[in-house]
Amino acid sequence: MDFSKLFQKLKNSSEGAKTKNLILICLTFIFIYIVFTFFTNKPMIPTFSSNQNSTQQSDSTDKQTRQQYEDEQKSQLKNILKQIEGVGNVDVMITFESDETKVPAVDTNSQKNTNETTDKEGGKQSNSQESDSSKVVITSNSSGNEPLIVKTYKPKVVGVVVVAEGSENSKIKYDISKAVSNLYNLPMDKVNVYPMKK
Repeated sequence: MDFSKLFQKLKNSSEGAKTKNLILICLTFIFIYIVFTFFTNKPMIPTFSSNQNSTQQSDSTDKQTRQQYEDEQKSQLKNILKQIEGVGNVDVMITFESDETKVPAVDTNSQKNTNETTDKEGGKQSNSQESDSSKVVITSNSSGNEPLIVKTYKPKVVGVVVVAEGSENSKIKYDISKAVSNLYNLPMDKVNVYPMKK
């Protein structure tokens, strides 16, 4: 298409024809745009997936929640161990087995069908069938559809290292180990206590 000739015609035509030609040019550009986006398969206007954004936000929130929980556990453990007689400064490291586990609500439906048949000789036979079906209960909120959570299990503690002033004393070391073991329901060999460097 020769645009210079088209513009030249616009200059030479009357006012009514100019408006008509201007509309024609606009329609031509729209047509070219549609053809271009169709064949390249890439729309020029960016599109955003709200579902993808909500998933990313959910993952980010889960990580922040886990980190916050771990920091709270460390802080609480340090504070309680400092209250033990003979213990000075304390530093702890806690190992967790897994992420937070969420248990969704489940809608279960069970059916039992019993059929009795009589054969030619008068004998009766009964057949029973049982079917169970279950599905997760879904709720709608501002970020989309999500499972309804009925219970949340915090990450399980599987090991603790404690570095504490005063733990060179065997009684204090035992008291620290026993306190941590009881607090997290851990066997004593999963709790390691060391004296702090002076």
